[in-house]
Amino acid sequence: MRTITRSILLLFLLFTPQAFAADITTLADCATKVFKEINRTRNWSGKAPAGCPAGIAVERRPAGLFVIAWSTEKADGGWVRTSFSAAAGYAEMATKQGVAAANRDILSRAGRIGRCLNSINTVNDPLDCRDRATTSHLVGEKSGSENRRLVWLDDNGRHSVVEQTFGTTSATPAPPAELFGGQLLPPGLIIDLRLDPRK
Repeated sequence: MRTITRSILLLFLLFTPQAFAADITTLADCATKVFKEINRTRNWSGKAPAGCPAGIAVERRPAGLFVIAWSTEKADGGWVRTSFSAAAGYAEMATKQGVAAANRDILSRAGRIGRCLNSINTVNDPLDCRDRATTSHLVGEKSGSENRRLVWLDDNGRHSVVEQTFGTTSATPAPPAELFGGQLLPPGLIIDLRLDPRK
C-alpha cells in the first residue's frame, strides 16, 4: 500500500507543473470578471463570465464576497482539479476604482501562488507560500485515492488560495466543496454594496 501511495504522489508531482500556473492565471482572471460583474450589476448572474472555462461559485461573507473558480482535466490514471478562490470587500466592489485595484491584487497574488506551486512540484520549495497536502483513500462507489494540496501566500494579505487535487476515483470529481465555508450567493440577488453588513 505504501508503494502504491508513493507512486500516486510521484505522478501528482510530475504532472506538467508548468500547466498548473497557467490554469491558476486563467481561474484568477475568471474570478476578477465575476467581481467586475458584481460591481457593474450589483448582483451575480449565476453563470461563468464569457470566455471563462471554469465552474464558478460565489460566497457571501461578513466583510465581502469570495469567488471560487475551478476546472477539471483528465490525467494519466485519473483527473486533476485546480481551484482558485479570492476575496473582495464590499467597499472595494462598490466603485470601479476599488474593484480594479482589488482585481490587480488578485491577479498578482495568483501569479505568485502559481510560481510557488511550480516550485513545490519541481524542487519541493514553497518559496514565499505555505502549503498543506493530504491524501484520502476512498472505497465504494468512488473507489480510488485523492491527493489534495492547498497553497496560499504567507503574508496575511488578501484571501487567495489554490487547491489542486489529483484523483484516481472512478466517479466524476465534484466541485471543490471543501473550500466553501460561507453562504452561497444565489443568482440574481441584489447586493447593496453601500451597506456594511457587519453593522
